[in-house]
Amino acid sequence: MEAVTAPPLRQRALAWLTGLVLGNALLACLITLSNIPLTEAGSRWHSALFLLLALPGHFIFFGAIVALPAYLLGRIVRDPRWMIALAVLMQTLWLCLLLADAKVFALYRFHLNAMVVNMIFGGALQDQVTFSAKMWALIALGAGVLFALQIAAARLWWQALRRRPGLLRIRATWWVAIGLFLVSQGMVAYSDARGDRAVMSQLTYIPWAQPITLKNALHRFGVQTAQATALPDAGDRLGYPRRAPQCAASPSLNVLVILVESLRHDMLDPAVMPNTWRYAQDAQWFQNHYSSGNATRFGLFGLMYGLPGGYWQAMLAQQRGPVMIDRMLANRYAMHIYGSAPLYSPEFDRTVFAKVRERIVNGPSKMKSAQRDRYVVSRMQADIRNHPANQPFFGFVFLDSPHAPYHLPPGYVSPFQPMAKDVNFLKLGPDHDPTPEFNRYRAAVHSSDALIGELLRTLGESPLASNTVVLITGDHGEEFNDLHRNYWGHNGNFSDYQLRTPFVLHWPGRTARRMDAATSHEDFVPTVMRHALGCTGDSAEYSTGLDLFGELPRKRPLLVESWSQRGIRDGALIYLFDNFGSATVVDRNYRPVEDAEVSADAVRESWEMLTRFQKR
Repeated sequence: MEAVTAPPLRQRALAWLTGLVLGNALLACLITLSNIPLTEAGSRWHSALFLLLALPGHFIFFGAIVALPAYLLGRIVRDPRWMIALAVLMQTLWLCLLLADAKVFALYRFHLNAMVVNMIFGGALQDQVTFSAKMWALIALGAGVLFALQIAAARLWWQALRRRPGLLRIRATWWVAIGLFLVSQGMVAYSDARGDRAVMSQLTYIPWAQPITLKNALHRFGVQTAQATALPDAGDRLGYPRRAPQCAASPSLNVLVILVESLRHDMLDPAVMPNTWRYAQDAQWFQNHYSSGNATRFGLFGLMYGLPGGYWQAMLAQQRGPVMIDRMLANRYAMHIYGSAPLYSPEFDRTVFAKVRERIVNGPSKMKSAQRDRYVVSRMQADIRNHPANQPFFGFVFLDSPHAPYHLPPGYVSPFQPMAKDVNFLKLGPDHDPTPEFNRYRAAVHSSDALIGELLRTLGESPLASNTVVLITGDHGEEFNDLHRNYWGHNGNFSDYQLRTPFVLHWPGRTARRMDAATSHEDFVPTVMRHALGCTGDSAEYSTGLDLFGELPRKRPLLVESWSQRGIRDGALIYLFDNFGSATVVDRNYRPVEDAEVSADAVRESWEMLTRFQKR
């Protein structure tokens, strides 16, 4: 029998690496497809064709980048074992990253990005998301199994190339991959120019997609381009405020803000929040209230600046605090600022509280969220008891327990059963029964309400009660697959479950009432500025919100923000603007509304809000 001649080592190494990249690109496509609603994507042939071309080209491109160090190492040391070892390790890590991204996207509808990296290395993620030992064990087991499979596949593939030299022709598939990549990018450029949502909307599902857009070039070649329906970035050239407000020299009202993490609107009932419920009966209760974003940074930003979250980066770059804090400092307000969650991540110490950062007290990091909540409430209670009656104060307390995984104080007995002992994020999915996790969340809110009750009693027993404005609200909501579209937590959509939050405002001298008009976190600042700080003139000079005690429209477009997209809530419709310039229309239950047009008036109003405080 004629012996089989082994192919040259360099050719075999390149063919082996090509096969490894192609095999893992196929796995990457399958992982990503698990998050794509194929019935919607396949409803139009060209969107289905785009995915068929774009996914392989995209992941072969990324796989090649990951494989490049191993290829170069193999060329340098001329020993395929080093190349194989490094390639297997890098490809395993790449697939683990992709699996983590797929789970994050499934729950929250954004891909791993710079903000997540900032949270990881800044320490905030460990403070807010806790994995149990069981979860870490499952993750380690999964990574180990994947690594073992990669080793086995690498060994079998190397032996196959030695036995069958004809397999070396696999190297030619690089030209096919380049062709797929270029064709899919061409489809994106053409679809973007024509305003084709069917193709552009698929980019949201592809991790770290970087599309090429060529509107101007295609227009010069005679392609009829669509007018973009987009919203601007707020920019970094701040003209904020447009004019310094004229305010009373010595306001008499104190302001206390009690902010509860992830507090959705339907938690304000006698069973879950009995203390806040009773308090709301004698307060201004805004029952159709929305946060300015579905994440803490945008919700708290809108509440304290009275501006859309799109101004976050500009304010952070200039470390510019809100006008409301400026006025309070000018009037010698004492500052009592307490965060159970760290107020440096997100960077509230360089935005909202930039001028008073030395007054920030964060709960001790060695404590769990529930203990930190107790700590900051106790500190605020002591401040109220010891505060001089002749000096106004601003108080801020941020309670963190209702953030996943929903911490409870030691020995707490939950009235809500069945309740999960912990939250296993790996189990959350479209078919998972959310009742145990939802009951744990309700228990965390119930526990927070007990602390709120203690704080309100301390205030009520002090001489400060008669002249203190008190706000109880949330930074955003929290979802438990309520829409049956596999949304969990927050930062995933702009539905009522993730945006709508209680807003209970006790104002001395004002009669209790319930309001059904749509209100926003942005409305708090102009209300405080006018009625607590005595500021006259047009609030549009420093805010985009409305006076809560003025005439409120029954319907208004609300500009809202998240990590990965911007939205406008306009009555029964929600307009979604992604990072690729694509606008999508959905209803309040996040079902796509075919052929619906984005309201030009809503876009025009939102555009003005995002550019009002740019220098001209």
